[in-house]
Amino acid sequence: MKKFNTKNKTENRNKIKNVAILYPNKFRAGISCLAVHILAEHLSKFEDIDVKVFFIENYELIKNFDAVFITLQYENDYFNALNIIKSLKKTNPNAIFVAGGPCIMQNFFPLEKYFDAFIVGEIEGTNVMAELINRNFNLNGVYSKYTKPKKIKRIYPKKLTIDDYPIYQPTSEESAYGKSFLLEIGRGCPRRCKFCLARAIYYPPRFRKLEDLMYLAEEGIKVNKVNKVALISPSVGDYKYIVELCNFLDEKRVQVSPSSLRADTITEELMKVLKLKTLTIAPEAGSERLREFIKKDISEEDIMNAVDIAKKFNVEKIKLYFMVGLPTETEEDVEEIINLSKKIKNQIKKVEVSINPMIPKPHTDFEMEPFDLSSKQKVKYIEKKLKKENIKVGTENFNAMVCQCVLARGDKIIGDYLGRSKNYSQLLSSLKKDNLLDGYLLKIDPKNAPWKAIEIK
Repeated sequence: MKKFNTKNKTENRNKIKNVAILYPNKFRAGISCLAVHILAEHLSKFEDIDVKVFFIENYELIKNFDAVFITLQYENDYFNALNIIKSLKKTNPNAIFVAGGPCIMQNFFPLEKYFDAFIVGEIEGTNVMAELINRNFNLNGVYSKYTKPKKIKRIYPKKLTIDDYPIYQPTSEESAYGKSFLLEIGRGCPRRCKFCLARAIYYPPRFRKLEDLMYLAEEGIKVNKVNKVALISPSVGDYKYIVELCNFLDEKRVQVSPSSLRADTITEELMKVLKLKTLTIAPEAGSERLREFIKKDISEEDIMNAVDIAKKFNVEKIKLYFMVGLPTETEEDVEEIINLSKKIKNQIKKVEVSINPMIPKPHTDFEMEPFDLSSKQKVKYIEKKLKKENIKVGTENFNAMVCQCVLARGDKIIGDYLGRSKNYSQLLSSLKKDNLLDGYLLKIDPKNAPWKAIEIK
C-alpha cells in the first residue's frame, strides 16, 4: 500500500498529536478520492501534528491516536464507518472522532451520536482541523455534540489556489483513474440541474486559474512519475480554458482523462486533443420535455452532435447515464430513454447505459420529493428492451439506492437504527418492521427536514 507524504515527526514526541485520516472503504476507492490527499497535505503542514492515512484494509493500525478524521463521500459507507469507530474507540480511548465530506454537508444528523464533531464545508484556508484536534469545538462550520449550535453555516474558500493542493499523490493502477495525477479544475457547477447535490453544496462554482493548473499538473506529473492526468470537476467542459489546458498537457505527452463531459461542451477542438476511446455523457432523461423540466439544459440535437463528433474522432464506446423516477416522469419519458439509446447505438458500435433511480437529496430543488419505488420496474423494463439491441445496461442494487435516500434525508431516529444494522438490508428491514420506512421515502414535510439547520449558501 502506497505511503502518503506525511512527515514522521520525532522531535518532542510527547507534544506531537497523532492524527488519522480515514477513508471508510477500500484502498482503490480511497486513493481515487482527492479529498483524502487534500486533508493529508493540509495537516502535514502543522509541526505538532503527525498525520497518517488509512483505509478499510488497515484501519486496525490506528492505536492510541489523538484524533480520527473520517471523510464520508457516500451514504452507504456509513455502515463501514460506524463499525470502524466501534472498533477504534477500544484502541484509541482518548481520540476525538470527526466527520466531514459531502454527506456531512448535506445532512449529518443520522450520525450525530457517533461523532464528537462534524465539519460542514471545505477546510482550505482554515485551521478548523487543527483546532478540533486541540479540543476547540466552538468554531465556524462545526457542529459538535458538546456545543450543539442551532444553525451551522458552511465554510468554504472564496477562491481556489495552489495552497493546500497535494502535488505529491500516492497513486496506484488499482485506482479508479489508474495511475494518474488528480487535477481539480474547479468545484461546484455553473449549471442549473434541479437534482444535483454537487451544484447545491459547492455553491458558488469556482474554477482555478489556468496558470495554477499548468503549474500543478507539471509538478504533479514530475513528482509522481505519471503520464496521465485525471481532470476533476462536476462540469469539466464548462472550464473557460479547457482546450488550452488540454493542449498544454498534450504537449507534455500526457494522457488526459476527464471525469465526464456535458454534450453541449463537446467540440471538435476538444475531442482532437483528448484522444478519447470512451466518451461519457449524462443526458439524465430521455425526453426533451423532462430534460427541460429538470433544467439539464441539453437538447437531443446537442447529444447527437456530440455523438457525431465522437464518431469522427474514432471514439469506440459511448457511456450514457440516465435516471428514472424523476418528478413528472411519464411512460413516454421512459420510452424515450430506450429510443435515444437506440438512436446512439445506430451511430456508435458500443454503447453502455447506466440507469438508476433519482435520489431526492437535501438542499436540491427535489429535496422534499418522494422516492419512486416503481423505479425498480422501470429499470428492469429498460434493461430488457436495451439488451435486445445489444446495449449493455448497468445499475446499482435497488435496495442500496433506497437506503441512500433514507440516510440522505434521515434524522436522529435513523441514527439509532444505524447503530444496530450491519448493512443496508438490515436497516431497511428494521425500519419497515417498525412502520418507519415510508416516512423517509414519501414526500417530506419541510418541518421534518433536519438538514434545514445547515446553511449551505
